[in-house]
Amino acid sequence: MWTTLRYDLINSIIKRYNLKRYLEIGVCDPRECFDRIVCKSKMGVDPGVEFPLNPVKYRMTSDEFFSELQNGKLDIDPNFRWDAIFIDGLHTATQVLKDIENALYYLTPKGYIFLHDCNPWSYFTQREDYFLDGQSYSGPWNGTVWKSIYYLRTHRKDLQVNVIDTDWGVGILRRGKSSLIPFDNPFYEYNIMNQNRARDLGLISLETFYNFYL
Repeated sequence: MWTTLRYDLINSIIKRYNLKRYLEIGVCDPRECFDRIVCKSKMGVDPGVEFPLNPVKYRMTSDEFFSELQNGKLDIDPNFRWDAIFIDGLHTATQVLKDIENALYYLTPKGYIFLHDCNPWSYFTQREDYFLDGQSYSGPWNGTVWKSIYYLRTHRKDLQVNVIDTDWGVGILRRGKSSLIPFDNPFYEYNIMNQNRARDLGLISLETFYNFYL
């Protein structure tokens, strides 16, 4: 379906800016992304619920990870910072925003945050709950990650936020001044976002990504 995937984009930034420290939140099956990242230091966080064989060192939720890190309960210096952080954990806007705030705190000044599933194709794929009537569903689930993107683009002038139009929408975020877009969808309705998708998500093509970010 796509010729350029999330790990291609992350690797291109890592290579271009010679980044050394990578953190992935929500590894699940490491073959999907984590194992494909080329970086000197790689760390992963995942509770191991969806993929029990996940070999990540930090088998816990992202909330637990950042809390224990802050309180000096991990084998990582609380002053440690990452150059690139990929967020692909629980796909609800509330959790994603928490992960973004925590990631920003532990990000180097010129670091990058990436997010997956930012550009849902339909109302169904962006539903809040992965399960349907209590049953698991094998199809794509983007969740409400897009709402966190829209929130940042309407409330944070200190961040540059875009979504690259590939692989279900790969969000890219870095510190820097930006102009806020109108906050004209206060109830975060999908149908309204769908009418203003390019503006609300900061949707950019692969060509624009390569020209602007690289």
